Amino acid sequence: MDYFLPRTDFKITPIPLRRLIFLACLILASASAFAEKKIIIVSPASSNYSQSLVQNILTNLEATDIKADVFNIDQQVNISTNYNLIVSIGKETTSLSDIKDLSIPKLRVVSKIDSNKKTNRINETYLSMTQPVCKQFTLIRSLNSDWKTVSILLGKPNTPETKKLETCAAQYNLTLKTILISQYVNIIDALNSSLSNSDVLLALPDPSIYNAKTVKSILLTTYRHRIPVIGFSEGFVHAGALTAIHSSTEQLGKQITELIIKHYENEKTNKHHLYPKYFDIAINKDVAKSLGITIPDRKVLIEKLKNHNHE
Repeated sequence: MDYFLPRTDFKITPIPLRRLIFLACLILASASAFAEKKIIIVSPASSNYSQSLVQNILTNLEATDIKADVFNIDQQVNISTNYNLIVSIGKETTSLSDIKDLSIPKLRVVSKIDSNKKTNRINETYLSMTQPVCKQFTLIRSLNSDWKTVSILLGKPNTPETKKLETCAAQYNLTLKTILISQYVNIIDALNSSLSNSDVLLALPDPSIYNAKTVKSILLTTYRHRIPVIGFSEGFVHAGALTAIHSSTEQLGKQITELIIKHYENEKTNKHHLYPKYFDIAINKDVAKSLGITIPDRKVLIEKLKNHNHE
């Protein structure tokens, strides 16, 4: 009656290592196939530029398997760990506590990089909507080799940005003249007192200085002094600035989409602060003609700027 005893005469055939590796890859591939790629985009509700930027990102993502939920800061934003990436647009969104405290990787799109708040966090990257300051001096020198003095309006003295501007200006043999508006009655008084010894005014993206209430007066004052203004947006050029390096929502949206895709492809960047890769140059030909300034071909200017590393 030994047929109830367990058999001990069978052989265990070991599975080849190559087959084990293949099976493991299949399991991992199946797991990643079912893992949902989902991001959240938070943006200001009142900004047409931001809303256009968000729409371009969503349109670009349609060709991928990445899903996106969109909220504005006026809505109740409930960010859970179901999201793999947070994309925040604008300075207002970066201050949201529920975004700040989460360990989910973040891509923060801001109007400019704050030198005092550059992050070293592995899971946090800043993308500026505007170009690095040194690129502005490449543009200025490319526009006119005879210009020697560049003025800027500042709200605060001796900022890290000021030191960076001075270094960049020196590289092109340009003298930087800082106009501290707190030392004058108002912005126009500051300009009237300071522009006589300047060749060009470089406008920095500071909403406390350049805003809907001040831009028209600033441009009229500089025009009366026959001083061209280098702006920071296409709208600024339409208003009366001579020229500006700018990125459209399509161009910025393309770069943001590329960064989102790289996140899922685990392509790491060694930079935590980035600048627009795609850009254009707006030129106000009427202003150039009125001021007697000959502007080089736009495509030539763009190529010159592309060939310089300004970060």
